[in-house]
Amino acid sequence: MKLLYIGVCKENLEKYYPSYIKGEFLEGTFTEGELVNTIKIKNIDVLMIDVFHLTFSKYLLQQLKGQVKLINFQYQSIDSLIDLDEAKNCGIEVLSLPKDLYCNEVAEFAVTQLLCACKNMIQFDKSVKNGEWNQATSTNFTLRGKTLGVVGFGKIGRRIVELCNGWGMKILVTRKHLNKDEDIENVTFVNFPYLIENSHFIIFALPIKSDTFHMLNESHVEKICSNSIIVNISRGNIVDEIAIAKSLRSGKLHRYCADVFSHEPINIDHPLLKSEKTLLSPHIAWATEETLKKTFNVWFHQMAI
Repeated sequence: MKLLYIGVCKENLEKYYPSYIKGEFLEGTFTEGELVNTIKIKNIDVLMIDVFHLTFSKYLLQQLKGQVKLINFQYQSIDSLIDLDEAKNCGIEVLSLPKDLYCNEVAEFAVTQLLCACKNMIQFDKSVKNGEWNQATSTNFTLRGKTLGVVGFGKIGRRIVELCNGWGMKILVTRKHLNKDEDIENVTFVNFPYLIENSHFIIFALPIKSDTFHMLNESHVEKICSNSIIVNISRGNIVDEIAIAKSLRSGKLHRYCADVFSHEPINIDHPLLKSEKTLLSPHIAWATEETLKKTFNVWFHQMAI
């Protein structure tokens, strides 16, 4: 068994799971052809996937047929990353992580981003460290009395609601299978257009599929509340990032917080990196010391070695 680690942080692997199976590492960006050549030259038969900017399409999988036996994702949701039917046709086993492995940590991260954006924590810290003491430079938002919209109500969405339920906000939720009669304390189920037009803060917490790609597009962005804050901890392509950047420049959107991007690692010339109104992180919401140990343990033990 020869392993190729793709987009995996070797430093974290060595620190939190030193008994990991040694293998080759592939980082940064690469083409499908470069990936296939690496796999064939190194005689790789197992792919260990973390950050992955391509998609295992029918064409790519057919090139790996007979060579790769297993693709093991360090993801909970992989529908947007691989053609599962074609993988099966090619005799390639596909594994992903259990759905509830780090939902709490991702929810905590989303709420933390929201709080930092509301309270201008990063800006205040930077200002004071620069020797400034200007309390009129900018202000921060009160949470009580505002409306929080949560898009997606799986394990992460539910945990976000639990964490925010004591802050005096009205909470709106939309999800694929909408049941307005479901009774959950302080939660009102609404459709997506209503949510984006009536929420001061919006958190996206749902998987990306064909019907959620660019779920928030330019026409939607034009309808959001003024000075609203958007947090995205789902997938980058859930939103139209160009429309988001445009709204930040115009002042319609107050802040955009994201742990995920349409292309990872994010391109250095991406407009979101040029805005002072963004709060960005490198797809790290799930990775606490506890979850890194737990995730690596599950990731390796779920393989039939």
